[in-house]
Amino acid sequence: MIRTFGLFWHANYVDWGMRGPGNAGSLMGTRDRRNSADAVDFRLQHGIYALYSDFDLVYVGQTGGNAGLLVRLRGHLSDHLADRWDRFSWFGTKRVLASNRLARGAAAPPIEHSVGLNTIEAVAIAIAEPRLNLKRGNWSAAEAQQYFQVAAAERSPA
Repeated sequence: MIRTFGLFWHANYVDWGMRGPGNAGSLMGTRDRRNSADAVDFRLQHGIYALYSDFDLVYVGQTGGNAGLLVRLRGHLSDHLADRWDRFSWFGTKRVLASNRLARGAAAPPIEHSVGLNTIEAVAIAIAEPRLNLKRGNWSAAEAQQYFQVAAAERSPA
């Protein structure tokens, strides 16, 4: 179901790219906050995302089909949500391969009912951060891996 996720990434740290071939931009993240050498580009990730203004939830959407995560987010820079969000969280269905690239498909083996419910609950808690929830979501049962944002300016040259 959910294979990777990133919480409260900053819009200012994204390489939004430009129009035209070869300028696709990137949405980089790494499993270790201290080392961006093994960064993964999540621009083609599919799944659910949430937009925040000063950590206040303002919008929830999804991405899939031909539109990857970066395309959907970029669209919100110029639509009715423009200038109304500064951070985003995402919950992706594509796993990361050993080569630090996203898998092409989102196919996953069937999951147990309780694991599916734990995953949905974990996503909902991470998106909304309800103040009366005493516990955080149970990501361990879902085997989802958290990634931390790598700012475009922080990346080491390839």
